[in-house]
Amino acid sequence: MTGAQASLRRRSVAGALALLLVVPSGLLAADPEPAPPYPPPRPPIARPVPPPPRYYYPPPPRVAPPPPLSPVMRVIYAPFYAAGLVVRYGVYYILVAPLEVFSRTVSYGAKGGVEAPPPPPRGGEERR
Repeated sequence: MTGAQASLRRRSVAGALALLLVVPSGLLAADPEPAPPYPPPRPPIARPVPPPPRYYYPPPPRVAPPPPLSPVMRVIYAPFYAAGLVVRYGVYYILVAPLEVFSRTVSYGAKGGVEAPPPPPRGGEERR
């Protein structure tokens, strides 16, 4: 390569570089890709639809109270009623109540865990 050719080659490379710097890049690009579209707007926030009302069954029909017992049936039923009361309250007051009192006595003591208040002063001692 001769000196003239090297100089010409350097000038052409320098000119090409200068041309690339000067010419805007938008003119060199063929067809730039369009910008992506904006995302679609959010749908409006809708309140949730309430569930359908529950179906409530009608209350059962009222049953008429039974008629009172006849006097003969009362006489027949009375001993069993009395025996039931004796068993119910007899078991409670003969077995359960004494055990409850005993357990409280064991837990809190004979005095119940409370200090007795001081006795009131006698009337004769106050005058002295």
